[in-house]
Amino acid sequence: MNARYFHTLPLLAAIAGAAAWISACEMRTTDRDIVFLDPYETVAMLNKPPGAFQSARTSAFVDPRSREEYAKEHIAGAISLPFPDMTLEAHGVLDAYEALVVYDTDYEDVIAKSASKRLLELKFKEVYTLEGGLKAWKKAGNEVQTGVPRNAPQLPDKPVR
Repeated sequence: MNARYFHTLPLLAAIAGAAAWISACEMRTTDRDIVFLDPYETVAMLNKPPGAFQSARTSAFVDPRSREEYAKEHIAGAISLPFPDMTLEAHGVLDAYEALVVYDTDYEDVIAKSASKRLLELKFKEVYTLEGGLKAWKKAGNEVQTGVPRNAPQLPDKPVR
């Protein structure tokens, strides 16, 4: 074998090791990172009084469905933030909240799981997923709204390019 070959092996090993270390530092979320709450746990968490040295926790429901689906029916006070709009710009709308509860329409809808993982990747710390979505929320006797409230916080529509 060529002597140059043996000199490049340590360099290649170092490069491969560095690449593995860098990729390990990237945040990758999986379904195991999702924290599910049923409607009763969600209400209890949102209504929990602060401790002696804590301020009241701010929280928000996040609806990752399309704006049309949001207008048909949504949890009262929820923020309409369609999944495709969940980018770094979402921080302007959601940064004011400590806890975010993401929901979808039903038990099997994957958009709530995907949206929860995306928010975790965007470095939001407390992200929960409402298990059963709107269907479970209504079944538990909680309020829903239709239409788009005038004061509903939303991201502006994307400009047409």
